[in-house]
Amino acid sequence: MLKIEHLKKRFGNQLVLDDISLEINKGEVMCIIGQSGGGKSVILKHIIGLMIPDGGRILIDGEEISSPLKRSSDFEKVRTRMGMLFQGAALFDSKSVGENIAFPLREHTSYSEEKISEIVAEALEMVGLQQNFQHKMPSELSGGMRSRVGLARALVMKPEFMLYDEPTSALDPIMTDKINDLILSLRDKLRVTSIVVTHDISSAYKIADKIAMIFEGKIIFSGTPAEIRASRNPYIQQFIRGQRKLHYAVGSEAEEESQLLKTVDIGQVKQRVTLDRKLRRDKTFDAASRDPLTGLMGFQQFSVVLKDEIERSFSEQQPMALALFSVDRLKELGDTFGQQFCETVIKEVGRKLGMSIRGTDSAGRFSSEEFGLILTKTDPALLDKTGDRIRKRLMETTIKTPRGDELHPVLSCGIALCEESNNSTDALIKTTGQALAHARKQGDRVEIAPTT
Repeated sequence: MLKIEHLKKRFGNQLVLDDISLEINKGEVMCIIGQSGGGKSVILKHIIGLMIPDGGRILIDGEEISSPLKRSSDFEKVRTRMGMLFQGAALFDSKSVGENIAFPLREHTSYSEEKISEIVAEALEMVGLQQNFQHKMPSELSGGMRSRVGLARALVMKPEFMLYDEPTSALDPIMTDKINDLILSLRDKLRVTSIVVTHDISSAYKIADKIAMIFEGKIIFSGTPAEIRASRNPYIQQFIRGQRKLHYAVGSEAEEESQLLKTVDIGQVKQRVTLDRKLRRDKTFDAASRDPLTGLMGFQQFSVVLKDEIERSFSEQQPMALALFSVDRLKELGDTFGQQFCETVIKEVGRKLGMSIRGTDSAGRFSSEEFGLILTKTDPALLDKTGDRIRKRLMETTIKTPRGDELHPVLSCGIALCEESNNSTDALIKTTGQALAHARKQGDRVEIAPTT
């Protein structure tokens, strides 16, 4: 795990990073979004040691790698665990493609030239380039090819962490999609932990397990792609919809009151906003919407996301489904070990669920012993296998009982495909609940609701 705690950085009188905290789990893709000049790339430079923070620290697997007391030279060992794709690829113009990719191997290893050539060839293949590209010069390459070469150079040291600084900047939509696919492919093949800085919200939706948004030096949102779409924060909605910037006045109480119903023109639509007070209210809503025990979405926010995904499913003609998981015999566990142990079971299962889903899917705590999971762009023919795979993953959770022995929770699962007959939140929840009820009668199984 890579953990950023209370990071601060000031350039002169300008506070660029103001108490930034983030957690990126192993194998995750975290996208950091925000307006240009907002400090996104500065975060990457702190992670890789090109900058030293004024306050706070960065840890990898619990070991502190960066703090105000560290020096740039302290990062030499850490950097071997990291690869970075700089904006525009940052290739050496005087070196060929092969020489660019081989550069870190010649600098940091004692490999023979034969071994280096072998690794360079593997790296080119990994990013989808042919061997004859080794002899080309950077000036002969398109923007997308330069990005691939830069990525190949970063991969030759077999990094545990990949940092991407605007990897699709200035690329056409087709090449942007190819680079995004490449990022996902490398995550799946190599299990690298990835941090991607981008202002392209479409790319973030596609590749991210989690998205963090930075505004005026602070993280104002961190969650899944589905959760950011459901956020009620007006600045976030303005950003992800591609509209021009909203300016929020922050002044005295009298000034704020005079601006409460100020009309802001966004394109041809005029909407009323409540400025800083509205921002504060919506931040409170986002925080309050999370279940305090598991950290997953609470039922209210989950319902908002479900409604959004149902509408998206029909508009984009992409199948989606709702799955409900329940912990079997939870009451018996409570009678044996007490209510506090039941809460431990729910907490650990919720944590496991949050780690077991795709970035495009959304999980929430549905009730005292049930969890909801929105499966987007899913294959209807594989619903039973998908549900059972996730259910079994949740049952791998190991929990110590008050007696000191280990317990693995047993779960049942009901799944319903969203169709014309159940194309509302209430109807889909009802259909899925009925499937779950059938599964719970026998226990330890998955039940798929009949399709119409």
